[in-house]
Amino acid sequence: MGVGNAEKTSLLVVDDDTAIRKLLERIAQRAGFAVDTARDGAEALELLRQKPYAIAIVDLMMPRVSGYELVQQISTITPRPVVIVATAMTNGDHATLDDSMVRRVIRKPFDVNAVAQALVDTARRIAEERREAANEGGVTQDEPLRIVHPEE
Repeated sequence: MGVGNAEKTSLLVVDDDTAIRKLLERIAQRAGFAVDTARDGAEALELLRQKPYAIAIVDLMMPRVSGYELVQQISTITPRPVVIVATAMTNGDHATLDDSMVRRVIRKPFDVNAVAQALVDTARRIAEERREAANEGGVTQDEPLRIVHPEE
């Protein structure tokens, strides 16, 4: 899994804002992830069809295919990446998202250290869930949604 292991955790950053997309890419690379980026949901869907990702960071407000639509499309992909939503919107605005699909919400403007820690924690949880599922021969269950606020 990326955070120190030989094989890096694959991560897809989806944001139409170039500066934010590059910032998230840089944060993730420095945290030890193998990162690809997409400018919108349509481009992200193309990448998701070509390669499996462990984690997808998704902006909600994007042209062509919105983050809301992208999250719904991701629900049909196997293996399904863990979704982290990146948004400047208020709590109620992402309430329409399926909690079983979204693992975390990170707020814009970003606290760089909080985002890096959220990614590392998510990768560790994915690794733990996979180990447990392999040991038990069972299916992993998603944990409840956690919101990462800029001040964390």
